Amino acid sequence: MINLDTKNIDFHAALAVVTENAQSTRSLLPESGADVSQYGRSMIEMLGVLAIIGVLSVGGIAGYSKAMMKYKINKTIEQITLIAGNIRAFFAPQRSYENLSLNPECLDRNDNMFNGYVLIKKAKLVPEEMIIDEEGFDGQIGSLQGEFSDFSLERENKSAENDYKAFSIGLNVPEEACIELLSQDWTNAGVNLFYLDGGPSYAKYFIPPIDVATVVEECSTAFSNGYGLSLVFYFDVDIKSNYWSSMLNP
Repeated sequence: MINLDTKNIDFHAALAVVTENAQSTRSLLPESGADVSQYGRSMIEMLGVLAIIGVLSVGGIAGYSKAMMKYKINKTIEQITLIAGNIRAFFAPQRSYENLSLNPECLDRNDNMFNGYVLIKKAKLVPEEMIIDEEGFDGQIGSLQGEFSDFSLERENKSAENDYKAFSIGLNVPEEACIELLSQDWTNAGVNLFYLDGGPSYAKYFIPPIDVATVVEECSTAFSNGYGLSLVFYFDVDIKSNYWSSMLNP
């Protein structure tokens, strides 16, 4: 009768498995004297990968910049439309915008002093997130911060000097934003005059609508002067009056 030692059987079986695994691992290693460089990535392959990553990164940054510019332009259009609507609704009963100004010390037609900052803030004529308070002045507005620059709000003349029956919103913009903003249909917002300032050698008024070719040419010309672009939106002015016709046709 044969006596089987089960412990020895288990041991030999385990040893066999280990031996087999070792032989399999050894077969994956390069043989003695073989060219080890064939078992990695070449320098050319690594440079190719880096080049692809670089192209994708540049494309991603360009796409992000384009998307951010579009967002800022759309946000600016939204802000101008909202502010203009608030101003027109608030001052409608008065039929005059003479108390509208970002100048903290303005005079009305009777030489009475008023604070434009306080009125704009308390009447909530602008979005809260745009208001930058002036430190040390009892919470008065220091500036109105837009997506590209500070906004200006000013009373303007409708048809005669100091009638203050019109108003304007102004800001500084890059060339691309200038083209997009001037190309928009501002009819419903009440814009009936634009002013584009590109420095000492460029300053023009435009009556909307403006064709795209003219917009591109004028924004590019103004921007090329190197002084930046200041764009002003005029609301409710009478472009046929003597006051404005003299400016439109100097």
